[in-house]
Amino acid sequence: MKKGQPFIRLLLILVAIIIFHSSALASDITLGGQLDVSLTGFYDSQLGTGYLPRVNLDIELFFPRWGNNEIRCAGNLYTDIAGGKIGFFWKRLYWKHRFDNFQLTIGRQPVSWSFGSLLNPVDYSLGAVALDEDYNSKFQNALEIYYPINWHTSLSLVASSPGTLQDASIGLRGRTLINDFDVTIHFVQEGVMAEKAGQQRFGITAKGDIGKYGVYSALGYYRDEKNSFSFLVGADYSYFFQAGNRLYLQAEYLNIPPKLLSPITGSLMTEQTDSRDKNIHLLAGNVSYQIDDFSSISLTSLCNISDGSYLFMPGYTNQLSNSTALKIQAGIAMNAKNEAESASSLQGFNKPSQAFIELGFSYTF
Repeated sequence: MKKGQPFIRLLLILVAIIIFHSSALASDITLGGQLDVSLTGFYDSQLGTGYLPRVNLDIELFFPRWGNNEIRCAGNLYTDIAGGKIGFFWKRLYWKHRFDNFQLTIGRQPVSWSFGSLLNPVDYSLGAVALDEDYNSKFQNALEIYYPINWHTSLSLVASSPGTLQDASIGLRGRTLINDFDVTIHFVQEGVMAEKAGQQRFGITAKGDIGKYGVYSALGYYRDEKNSFSFLVGADYSYFFQAGNRLYLQAEYLNIPPKLLSPITGSLMTEQTDSRDKNIHLLAGNVSYQIDDFSSISLTSLCNISDGSYLFMPGYTNQLSNSTALKIQAGIAMNAKNEAESASSLQGFNKPSQAFIELGFSYTF
C-alpha cells in the first residue's frame, strides 16, 4: 500500500457520504480548474539541446458550505516527462469546522507561512513557495487548529506529514500587529516520530510600510547537527502612471546557511563554493511592468554573491480572453566565469538547463 493511502481513502469515504446522502448538497456541487500546456526548449552542456512538452491540469470540486462546515477537494494531474507517465497528487482534500472559539482543519491542505517575500528561509516547509511559485511540499496531510484571539492576533498549531509518521512535523505560530507591522513568531520541529529527531527551526518575521515603501524582514535559527542562523531584509514599491500602467519593484537580501540554498530556491540554485562554514550572501529581485489591462512583462533575478553565480528569467504574459492566457518565459544561469551553469526550470521539471525558453497556454474553466 502506498504512503498516505489509508488517510486519503478515509477522507474520500467522508466526502462520498456527504455527497450521496444529501441530494440538496450534491445538486450544488460545481467543477472548475485550469489546464496548462507548454513546450520548453533548453540547452545544457551535458544533455545538449532538447525540448520538454508539459501538460498540467488543476481540477477542483466546489462544495457549498453548510453550517460551520467546509469541504475542499482539489487535485493536480500532470505529465511525468522523465518516466513517460501521468502523475497525480492531491492539493486539497480536507474538512474544516468553525467552532465558537477556534477553527479545526483536517486533511490534505496547503501549509505555508508566507509573508510576501520572494524567498522564505523560515517557512513551515522550506521551499514550499519560491518566487511566487507553489511547490509540492506546500501541500501536506495535516491537522491545523487556528485560534483567533482578536482581530489582529492569533495562534496556529499544525501537525503534518507528507508521507509516513516518521516524516511528521509539528509547528506553532503566533501572529499579531505591533505599530502597524505584522509580526509573527513560530517554531517547527521536524521528524517528531523518527528515531532521531529532525531539525528544529525558530523564526521571526515582520512586515509593514514606511512611507511609500513596503518593507519586511525575517530572522531564523536552525538547530540540528550544526546550529546556524539566517537573515532576510526586503522592500517593494509600486508606481502608477497617469495612463494606469503599473511598475512594481521588489528586492531582498538573504544571509543563509549553504544547506538552505537549494531548498528555499526550489532547486533553482545549488551551492558551488567549497566553504561550508560560512553563510551565503544572496540577492533576489523582481521587476514587472503592466503594459495594459491584459499584458505585462517581468524580470526575475537571483544572484549568489558568495560564488558569483546568477540567474535571470524574463517573462511575458497576455490575457487573450476571459479564460485563455499566453505566457512566454526564458532563463539563463551563469557562474563567476560567465560560463553557463546548470539550473532547474522554474516550472519544476527537475531537468538541468543552462538556458531555456518556454511557450505556454492556460485555459481556466
